[in-house]
Amino acid sequence: MNTTWLDPIPGLQRRDPEHRYWLGDHLFPVSITGVLQVAKSSYALARIEASRPVWEPRGNTCHLALELFLAGRYRQDGDVDLAEVLNRLTSEEDFLDYREWIEPLISHERWDEVEVLASERATCCLVRNVAGTFDVAFVDLQLPVSGGRPAGVSGPARVLADLKSLSASGSTYCTRAQIGGYMALEWSHGHWYDYGQTLWCRPGRSQFSPLYSRSECLSAWAAAWAHYAGHYRPF
Repeated sequence: MNTTWLDPIPGLQRRDPEHRYWLGDHLFPVSITGVLQVAKSSYALARIEASRPVWEPRGNTCHLALELFLAGRYRQDGDVDLAEVLNRLTSEEDFLDYREWIEPLISHERWDEVEVLASERATCCLVRNVAGTFDVAFVDLQLPVSGGRPAGVSGPARVLADLKSLSASGSTYCTRAQIGGYMALEWSHGHWYDYGQTLWCRPGRSQFSPLYSRSECLSAWAAAWAHYAGHYRPF
């Protein structure tokens, strides 16, 4: 399989730690995460914030580990060496603190079946005035392409996936709206994805969810966007 890593969107930047997105001089008023948060109750938001000291460093570390691993293994136009990446992930203290999550994530057999196109990719849409960053996109020759592909879209099936790190007892939850949001943003730049998928990362094991169809992801996103637009008009 011979694929090309997706080029960054010219001028798009994410500024941390506030996670604000700029396209040149244009500041996006909201991210995909911000849209989805509007539907959460004040109780749910308070619980999320109270547990931030636990999930935030774990999530940031697991995401960085996956980003480095995928760039080292799949990116042909970069200067990331896979051997150096693996050495970092198995020796640096920050990564060692979460080795129970990281090791099964980067050694999962799924990575032998796909070719990665992007990792931690920032994307945006000026029509809806939204931006965000998704975790990974890949092609899979074993999957059928989705129906309804528009003219000009060809090639093997593409999957847009999101990584979630959980505690050993943490419950899975629906991520279709989030994935659908990224699909909608990416299509404004001509990038089509046939399926969505979630990577559930836990201590001792990682699991890829069943595939979600493009239509169910976009439908979930449309509902979330309608709820958000009923409260705010970010234009």
